[in-house]
Amino acid sequence: MKRSLALFVFFTFPLHAEMRVSTDFDGGNAEVVKLDQASQTVRIMPKLHEARGWPCWWYLKLEGLTLGRPVQLQVQAQTKPFRDSTVLPAAWSQPKHAWLSSDGTSWTPSEAGARGDDKTMTYTLRPKTQSLHVAWGPPFLPADAETLLAELTATLPASKRFELSKTRDGRAVHGIRIGDDKARHQVWIGARQHAWETGGSQVGRGFIRWYASDEAKTLRAKTCLHFIPIMDVDNVALGAGGKEAVPRDHNRDWADAPIYPEVAAAQRMISEIHQKHGLDAYIDLHNPGANDPIFFFGPFAFERMTGTQQRNYSRWIELAAENITSPYPVEPKYRFATYVTDEEERSRMSSGWVRKHTGDFTLSVTLETGWNSPLMSVEGYSNVGIGLGRALRDYLEEDPRRP
Repeated sequence: MKRSLALFVFFTFPLHAEMRVSTDFDGGNAEVVKLDQASQTVRIMPKLHEARGWPCWWYLKLEGLTLGRPVQLQVQAQTKPFRDSTVLPAAWSQPKHAWLSSDGTSWTPSEAGARGDDKTMTYTLRPKTQSLHVAWGPPFLPADAETLLAELTATLPASKRFELSKTRDGRAVHGIRIGDDKARHQVWIGARQHAWETGGSQVGRGFIRWYASDEAKTLRAKTCLHFIPIMDVDNVALGAGGKEAVPRDHNRDWADAPIYPEVAAAQRMISEIHQKHGLDAYIDLHNPGANDPIFFFGPFAFERMTGTQQRNYSRWIELAAENITSPYPVEPKYRFATYVTDEEERSRMSSGWVRKHTGDFTLSVTLETGWNSPLMSVEGYSNVGIGLGRALRDYLEEDPRRP
């Protein structure tokens, strides 16, 4: 009798654990619309952070998974307007592949998603562990920036870490200076003025690791590099998009009176660098639209440039095309941000501000790295950064300051 009772109790245990969704970590973002345990389906949309820009980034952790039992992750657009009456189109939050990690460190693409008639994208996940991190793209968070900067100071003990500023929410924006501050060439490279554009930091990590390698030893000997892995630290930590924040985002805040302390601090440092030594290059790292490749935004006045300016911008795009070839080549011609038609707004874009406040020999460009492909893994982004470093090496070798 006791044995029969024991068997009965054993067989009444549930066959499957309860699937759970969590986002309570840096960069976490998902608003659960529906969770169906029976079909193992979870439907989400990016959570809207009021006044914090585009609701496109999402990053969640699934727990209580059953090995070998597929999970259907459905992603829809946020239904609320992020600014005035504007609702963000679904394409920004629906990459072709979700990105998966069992440990939050190593990331691989999922199977290609399937877009349904109801404007959702469904990703079929086949978990091999009981918990799974799932994200819009391979994340790069403040903790990753800290790890990277610590790695660089260990590799290059003469490098100098610095705090650019505290953000409006009190977080630190960190950077690193590599090289003699009186070096012949001065360069500023930064990423993530738009928080959702995680590929910018991934490219930056690939670049700076190359820059710290033996291959870049000659370049380091004559260059002082200032590197910022994340500018919009607040929105990266919150999992907010940042772009088109209210009243403006970081890349539209390069005005006479910026609202973001980190932008004001960058302006002061860049101005000081140029006044003392001259700034050779400013490169801002971004991600573009869903169907865009790898390309550079150039200056609106490119066709009217003459002399040193024309020579340097023309030579840069040539060298970039020669060196940035993996995982696919950069476009060999500049694009121009013609969608920005207001001259006042153009004057507040960082690359334009730098051109206005530096010299004719200064190169100021934006690198836009396409993201909507399984090739744009951590390694793929890193390869773009390596190519960027080699282009910079060849460019400075020719000395952009020469007559």
